[in-house]
Amino acid sequence: MKIGTELLFLMLTLTIMSISGCANMNQAECKTANWRAIGYEDGVAGARDSQFSQHRQECAEHGVTADINDYLDGHVEGTKKYCTQTNGFFLGKRGQNYNGNCTEALAPAFLNGLTDGKQIYSAQRAMDSADDALERLYARIENFEEVLLDKNNLMIADGLVRGERLEIRQQIESLEIKMVELIDLIPEYQDEQSRAIRNYDSVKQSLASYF
Repeated sequence: MKIGTELLFLMLTLTIMSISGCANMNQAECKTANWRAIGYEDGVAGARDSQFSQHRQECAEHGVTADINDYLDGHVEGTKKYCTQTNGFFLGKRGQNYNGNCTEALAPAFLNGLTDGKQIYSAQRAMDSADDALERLYARIENFEEVLLDKNNLMIADGLVRGERLEIRQQIESLEIKMVELIDLIPEYQDEQSRAIRNYDSVKQSLASYF
């Protein structure tokens, strides 16, 4: 299956999940319901067949009896679309978890894909974390530079007595020591970032068959 088709299917799956998660069936929908289609949509969205009980309850409030047989027939077909290895991969890549909705026959392939996808997800998170850590380190160093600039300007300002200037000088020296300590950490953080990038590239390459 081509990547464009897989991404489209995933987008449709997420759209159906968001719709089914927030909307209730009204009276008109219950009376005109195609229960096979509803079951199919729930299956494609990764919902378990127990979702039928919610539909049944909602339509019972409007005096409509839901057709469980048609629903389950549709759900089986929808689940077959959802429980593929490729779909499992792209869901895992987004950090999603398995909700136990696949049949015993379909679950192994789906879980293999989900596990592979989570490798990418974890590697991406590690890379993002390393990037953020390095950015925070740079930000801390920049903050020290700004404080040091203010302190140096203050030390040469008019109206200060010798004791006040000495105190500011000590503060500057203390800040400079701390800033140098942070600067010394840059290579370590850069190495961690490089390792995370290499690991991500390696994982992605090992799973190139999905892309």
